[in-house]
Amino acid sequence: MIVTLTNQKGGCGKSTTALNLALGTAALGYDTALIDADEQKSCVETLREFDKPRLTVYESGKGVDTLVREVEDTFQFVFIDTPPHSHHIMFKAMAVSDIIIIPLQASPLDIRSAKRTIEACEQVQKEVKRTIPCYFLLNRVNPRTNLSKEIGSYINELYSVPLLQARLHNRVAYAQSLMYGKSVIEYNRSSDAALEVRKLLKEVHLIMKKHNE
Repeated sequence: MIVTLTNQKGGCGKSTTALNLALGTAALGYDTALIDADEQKSCVETLREFDKPRLTVYESGKGVDTLVREVEDTFQFVFIDTPPHSHHIMFKAMAVSDIIIIPLQASPLDIRSAKRTIEACEQVQKEVKRTIPCYFLLNRVNPRTNLSKEIGSYINELYSVPLLQARLHNRVAYAQSLMYGKSVIEYNRSSDAALEVRKLLKEVHLIMKKHNE
């Protein structure tokens, strides 16, 4: 299963989400790869000093599609973190994906700017001649407001791309856990952040199970 996290707009929490998905999946006992195709190498630098059982981290760039083909049979899950402004790398990552997740901040400006990413997803699917499920993920949501409900309706009005039911809120735990090379699930299993990531992992796994049936 190959999951690409992408958004042509930066600052959406894409790398933090990729790290938590990869670390969380490995913590559940799956052989997992995390491919950092972003030139900032946030994922690689975050985990450089930590040995994570069942998780292997790779650096990549323009050859991300070749790397995926080389390692996909070794791992049960492969997560790809893409750069925000590189069409070339983003296209290659999406083309080899089983599922595409587009993290979004709960802001009308961020949601409208996602149009370019959606257009890129549609173009890639035409080129590879297969359907690649694409989903929005609301990220960095203020847990003290009901804005996510309104934003969900707003997204549905603008796009046909479905919105994942799971939401990741703006919580300190996401930054704290990564200082120790851990997902929020490993850092504090009973925290609200850990519950959010477990819900997201369960939803992503169910989507792929349904897609493979």
